[in-house]
Amino acid sequence: MIKINLVPLKEKKKQQEYVFVLLGAVIAIVLATGMFWIYIQKIQTKRDLNVRIKKVEDESKGYEEKIAEITAFQDTEKRLDAANKNINDVQLVQKKVVFILDQLAKNLPDGVWLTSITQNGKKDADSFVADGCAFSLNDVNEYFDSLVKTQGLSKDATLEIKSVAGAVQASGNSTVGKNKQIIQFEIITKTVDTAS
Repeated sequence: MIKINLVPLKEKKKQQEYVFVLLGAVIAIVLATGMFWIYIQKIQTKRDLNVRIKKVEDESKGYEEKIAEITAFQDTEKRLDAANKNINDVQLVQKKVVFILDQLAKNLPDGVWLTSITQNGKKDADSFVADGCAFSLNDVNEYFDSLVKTQGLSKDATLEIKSVAGAVQASGNSTVGKNKQIIQFEIITKTVDTAS
């Protein structure tokens, strides 16, 4: 009869089971370690992202301050531009006023005097009204003609004789006791840009 020894076979199977269990445990440990390492990497990545986000937020606060500063500078620049425009407008009007006063005075003949000079203001800053008086209509016409011929003044100026006032006794050696007629007039003229 043949005898079969089954004990070594059982021990071999136990050894094989032990190797499989050990191999399974090693694989489970490797998998668990890998998963733990991935988990740690995700936590580290999240922490790094939070640090970057905080850094970007801090930088953006600096940018917001710079943007507010730039906006304030732009507002200041707009106000300065508006002030410069106002100054330039005032200077232009001032030049026109000085020019018209100069021309009205330079062309003024003897026997004619001005009682008022007004500017039409914001409606038409180029338009001026000169009121005055004269002893003769010829003097008024001569004055008006000289103004119309003046470069820098509009050629379409108007002359209006308002009234011929009563007699006035003139003073001076040759006219004592003589009455003179006074003519009141109004001249409306405009300054024109001579550069164009």
